[in-house]
This record gives sequence, C-alpha cells and structure tokens, in this order.
Amino acid sequence: MVPPTPRRVCVDDAAPPSPDAQGYCGNMFITATAERPNLYFVIDRSGSMLDVVDGQEKFGAVANAVIGLVRSLGPQANIGAALFPGYAVSEMNPCAVGDEVFPTQPGDALPSGSCGDGPVTKGFATAVRSSGGVFGATPTAASLTALIPTLSRLPGKTAVILATDGGPNCNSRATCDSSSCIPNIENQCPSNIVNCCTPEAFGVEACLDGEPTRDAVAAIYQHGIPTYVIGIPGSSPYSALLDQLALAGGTARPTHPAYYDVAHLDELDGILATIGAKVVLSCHLKLDSAPPKRGLVNVYLDRELLTYGAVDGWVWSDDLDGGFGAAAADGAASELDADQPNEAAPSDSDSMEPATPNDAADSALAIDVVGAACDKLSSGQVQQVQIVFGCPTAVIR
Repeated sequence: MVPPTPRRVCVDDAAPPSPDAQGYCGNMFITATAERPNLYFVIDRSGSMLDVVDGQEKFGAVANAVIGLVRSLGPQANIGAALFPGYAVSEMNPCAVGDEVFPTQPGDALPSGSCGDGPVTKGFATAVRSSGGVFGATPTAASLTALIPTLSRLPGKTAVILATDGGPNCNSRATCDSSSCIPNIENQCPSNIVNCCTPEAFGVEACLDGEPTRDAVAAIYQHGIPTYVIGIPGSSPYSALLDQLALAGGTARPTHPAYYDVAHLDELDGILATIGAKVVLSCHLKLDSAPPKRGLVNVYLDRELLTYGAVDGWVWSDDLDGGFGAAAADGAASELDADQPNEAAPSDSDSMEPATPNDAADSALAIDVVGAACDKLSSGQVQQVQIVFGCPTAVIR
C-alpha cells in the first residue's frame, strides 16, 4: 500500500529500487488496497487566515498542506473540498454560507516515469487556492449544515477534515454576554464597551456560535461521517469548543487537547499525514493479485515485521474462521530454519520457486491485520503498510 506521506518523490521507471525498499526480505512487493474512502476538506478562509505566522500566511500554509496530502494519497482516496465563507462573501455579506469548491472524485494515479501533478491534484489545487481570496467571518455551523446532503450522498466511507483558526460566529439569532463575545474574547473590544456583541457595537453575529456548530458536527456524525478537527494558530482561545467538536465528530483523542492543535504551521504536514493514515489505512487489505505461494509472504508496518497469527499480527482473511490458518502457517514454518529467530529469512532469488498457477489453497486475495497491530494501524500511528513476497513467512513459535 502506498503510504500517505506529506510529500511524494518522482522517480524514473529505469531507476533502481528506492531506499524505502531496502531492508525488506524478498523485496517483491504485492500491491494491497483498502476500500477507497472519501476525504472531504472543509477549510476556513475567514479574514484572520490572512495573518502571517512563522513567516507563512495561514491560509496559504493550510492550502499547501492539504494539496500535499491529496498528492501523496493519489488513488487511495476520493477527494472533495469546501471553503467558508462562500463565494457570495462581501463587505455587506461577510457571513456567506460556505460553498463546495471541488466535488468529490478519485485522486490521481501515482506517477510512473514522470514528475508533476495529475489532473485531479491540479484541479484541487486550483479550486482551493483560486476561490475568490480570503475574506469575511466564520460561518462554520451554517456551512457544515449546508454540506450534510452532499456528504450523506457519498457512497462508502467518508471523513471530514475541518481546519479553522478561530471561533465560529455569524448566527443572527444568537445572544451572548461578554464572556462569549468573540471581540471580547480576542481583546478587540474598546475598554469603554462592556459587551461588544450588542447591536450598538459588533452585533450579535459576533457571538461565539458554539452549540449550533457542535450540533452540525454531531448531525454529520449521525450519518456515520467522522469529523477531524484541526486548530490553526489563533484558535487557542476556543480550545474547549474545538475539543467538544472533536468529541461530537467521533474523533476525540485520549490526550489533551482532543482535537489536533497546530502550534506551528510546519506541523501541518505531519498532522494531516496522521489523519490521512487513520482514514485510508485499513486492517483489511485486498491484494491486487494472489501471491505465487502463501508461505513466502510477509507484512510490514512502517518497516516493522509482523508475525503471522491471529493474536497480534496478521492472517489470511479466509483463515479467520479457522483459527490461525493452519495450512498456511504449517507451510510457512516448514520453510523456516528451526534455529531461525522469529524473522523472515534472507532471500535467495536463485532458489525462489518460480510463480506457478495458483491452486485453491494459494489463491487468497486478502489479509487482515489483527490484535494490537490493528489497533496501532487504526490509530494513525502507522503511515506505511507493505506486503512483500519472497521469503518464508515469519510465524509465531
């Protein structure tokens, strides 16, 4: 499985194997894929996203990071995006509801023999960057609510990534005291005004729109769609609300904060890669083709070898009902030296059996990562899965 790393390096077809291939026993990789999910970005482009942090404009940094993730994921995900406020934003209408700027569609095939982005990545980049600029307020609740019909119609597994740098507002029906008034919270209220969210000052649309935003995220989650919340620098005064959004969206982390807090913009690539791995990588992997022999297959998570077995490692999917898949395990064990440690043995391409037509016993087209290994994979701690053919399967002794 191609890893969802933040950057992708173009290589020539004639080039030797990449350094990433070194250290694997066998080095004959089998392409494995999970169900392709829908990854939908909802990005804040309110006026504060023009602020420069760490030498970078916040909106530009977010755009570059999400484009980098789309580029690296390639065909592993379907990609869509919306920005808020929407196209209708103006000085007279700063709270325009967000718009979809890129309808969900499959990512580009990863390049082979040439560099440069494919048409989907190029189109996505253009849509995100050329959307009328950065301007207006933060109509998060209304924008998420408006997206529910679009998101709920997407087939298969869907996840939302919400990136914002401030508190949601723009609710014309809101009321609040100074403790929930955004200009007061951000020390933008003149000292002679107690509550800047009165009609005489900024107005009620400057109230923190917390509960409706939580409700919108929860409504999306009721459709089985989790929302991953990323707090861009500037969002720290609203950390308690962002934690609540992560909880409502089913993605709260056990650590504090529960959402993904970006302290520095150069952390964005790593955070997005982690979220991408959680969404894209799966414990159930389908193989594009059956291996010539089951007993010569190994699985690696971030270059760490997994042993075969249903306790904490991997199994052939059609062996799950039969315990440990005795036929495959016995076949693998018979090819391992009795004194060999619990690792895949060194390969010798001259002694490797040639590929032969697969019989019924060797026609498996899927594997399952199980136990703690699956928990690690599902948590986003793993960014690369490799299925490698050529050396005896490492099995539990």
